[in-house]
Amino acid sequence: MWDVKRRGGLLKILLIATTVASLAGVGVAGWGYWYFSRDLPRIDSMGDYKPPIITKVWDREGKRLLASFFDERRTIVPLDQVPKVLIDAFLAAEDDGFFEHGGVDYLGIVRAVFKNVFSGRRAQGASTITQQTARAFLLTKEKTYVRKIKEILLTWRIEERFTKEEILFLYLNHIYFGAGSYGVQEASRHYFGHDVGEITLAEAAMLAALPKSPNNYNPLRHPERAQSRREWVLDMMVRKKFVGADKVAEAKAKGLALKPSENPYLEVAPYYAEHVRRMLEEEYGRETLYRGGLDVRSAVDLRMQAAGRAALRRGLERVDRAQGYRGALWRAKSDKALEQLSQRLAKKTLKKGSLWDLKGITDEALASQEAFDAAVKSVQPGPGVQVGVRITALDVDPKTGKKTKRRGRERFARVEFGGGYGGFVDLGERAWQKILPGNMARQWGKAQRPYSWLKVGDVVLVELTGIKGQVLTMRLDQKPKVQGALVAINPRTRDVVAMIGGYAFRDSPFNRVIQGRRQPGSAFKPIVYGAGLRSRKFTAATMISDSPKVYRNADKKNSWKPKNYGGDFEGDISVRHCLTHSKNTCSIQIAESVGAAQIRSLAQALGVESRLPNDLTISLGSGEVLPLELTNAYATLATGGRYAPPVFLARVQDRHGEKLFASKTRLRQVISPDVAFLTTSLMRSVVEGGTAASVRALGREVAGKTGTTNEQRSAWFIGYTPDLVCGIYIGFDNNDPMGRAMTGGGVAAPLWLDFMKVAVGDSPKTKFAVPPGITFATIDPKTGKLAREGATNGRRESFLAGTAPKEVAPLESGSAEFGFEEEF
Repeated sequence: MWDVKRRGGLLKILLIATTVASLAGVGVAGWGYWYFSRDLPRIDSMGDYKPPIITKVWDREGKRLLASFFDERRTIVPLDQVPKVLIDAFLAAEDDGFFEHGGVDYLGIVRAVFKNVFSGRRAQGASTITQQTARAFLLTKEKTYVRKIKEILLTWRIEERFTKEEILFLYLNHIYFGAGSYGVQEASRHYFGHDVGEITLAEAAMLAALPKSPNNYNPLRHPERAQSRREWVLDMMVRKKFVGADKVAEAKAKGLALKPSENPYLEVAPYYAEHVRRMLEEEYGRETLYRGGLDVRSAVDLRMQAAGRAALRRGLERVDRAQGYRGALWRAKSDKALEQLSQRLAKKTLKKGSLWDLKGITDEALASQEAFDAAVKSVQPGPGVQVGVRITALDVDPKTGKKTKRRGRERFARVEFGGGYGGFVDLGERAWQKILPGNMARQWGKAQRPYSWLKVGDVVLVELTGIKGQVLTMRLDQKPKVQGALVAINPRTRDVVAMIGGYAFRDSPFNRVIQGRRQPGSAFKPIVYGAGLRSRKFTAATMISDSPKVYRNADKKNSWKPKNYGGDFEGDISVRHCLTHSKNTCSIQIAESVGAAQIRSLAQALGVESRLPNDLTISLGSGEVLPLELTNAYATLATGGRYAPPVFLARVQDRHGEKLFASKTRLRQVISPDVAFLTTSLMRSVVEGGTAASVRALGREVAGKTGTTNEQRSAWFIGYTPDLVCGIYIGFDNNDPMGRAMTGGGVAAPLWLDFMKVAVGDSPKTKFAVPPGITFATIDPKTGKLAREGATNGRRESFLAGTAPKEVAPLESGSAEFGFEEEF
């Protein structure tokens, strides 16, 4: 046995060693804490949580979303608006002891370390919700033990600084769910098409399944993986006693039930939304636009926007069909290519109830199955859907499907859709019955009637018009090459209530309303006549000689002999008759009298900012202008000569609801109301019996002017009621001629009428008010002088005060000229 002294010495040594070891351990721990804490990020920013959030642009009513702009698609939602079922799903999947532990699951870390060591790889993590929050806010995603130590240290600080509810709020709003969605609100909207407050058990489990690996479990891309992970979450909810097994069984039976949200930017009003985006970025900067969470209310009226979009598309399709059929979307170069197409289709999965859309097929798309799958989509059949389909037989009877003899222009083709659907398309439809004249044939590749172009195997574009069982009805279609623009403005507020910059934004985002300058032709003439009236050298009754005249330019040493559109001359006619029938010779004489400088000055006052020529050609609309600025100039005339710039933004608020901008239209008088009224009066005659007579069908007081440029390169109509102004432009982007009869009155005015019938609807009919300074007199239309008492051909005419004729027409005057009785 040891003696007492010896045992006491050993105990003393052991005590000293233990003390030294403890002090060393404390020292090492203290040094480690100092070492890893010295460069830890501060958690103060989490207390004032201001993450990047979405800028949202709404319609004028604030009810429909036009567009969202973001770097991170996130909308903050308070914790009390997050359903309990979703919180339970996250706790079951990520951290069921969240409300009990101090932020770190130490036993879980030990288990994970041993499992990772023995497996030789990182097989398991052990991050609590607080740790994930620390990592998401303050650290990188690198998988190292150093980062894990820092994560734990930050977790301690977060748990000291915030309550559990605050941590959960930060976590649910900040984490990434794939597909560009951050936070539970936008994840719910993106995958299920509704707010997080409406979430179901099955949907909650799907969202809780995503943070582990958002890209791998994305249900839109990897539905099988996603469903497997979601069912694991549901099983964990039962195991952790968050929900009963019976409810989980019901949730599993529903499948994924995805309803991905549409992209409103492309679907609702894309040209409008893109212009608003540019305005916001210019005013507030890119950082604020994409990360600042602005709440923007635009001036667009979505009912009118939809009407304008539909009218423009129909109008451009009518013009395009008049150009003739241009051929198939795709034609196989060999029988081998057709066989390859069939093989590719056979290997591609088609969703139930769907059919193939072969619009994207190209020779390159047949190179591999992957390229083919990317090019060929499946769509749901329904009226209005455009799809590319393959012709399988020509000259068949649509009733029996059997081959038949050709009978005149009755030519039907059988087409293949896939998915068990079938149908027949008429290749002899009257809309295509046009062989292009020589000059047009050269431009468009000698387009002919469809049945003379197509053969078996061709892929053609059709629009579905109906569905009955497995049989689809359709019409042959093609994407127009001709383009156009429509813009509608409320003249009193200058709100741009509709703007469509082309046939399809996806194909051509170029906005012809605000980016495409074109010659307006005769649509510019009201400004010329307005300058003439303002000079008091002309009245509506002034007689002008409509006759040929040669103008010589001494500087350029050339001459110009203008002519009217129809080539005819009528002799002495009134100013009203000149504009009604768009006589070029009269416009030139007015310009010669008042000077190009006065016309340019008036145009600028009305809001035309584009550069205009300083010669007589200005009278025929030779200067290039934007549809927006010319339409707004007409709006200035509609409001009695009061100008304000077009309004696209009604209100802008920051993320806290503070108002940054609110539209306050202030109309500024730029020309006298009486001159504006008389110019409007002249344009009413254009509608009542001139080049825009077709729009009388609106059944309201309308003023407007058509415009057609040389060789029918551009067609315009801008018209207005007292309450709404609408401008239409049609033409090719390369400024090619459109062909005979493609005039403003022939193609633009009917499109305007198509839109306005829907836009004005059954709203009250209003009249143009007569301002002070206007006088009336009954005149003889043949001479422009006062009508003799008792004359039967007299016409009531309006004048600026002091400009009415004083001389009475001679007795021999008696012929009538077009006019209309103004009612006031």
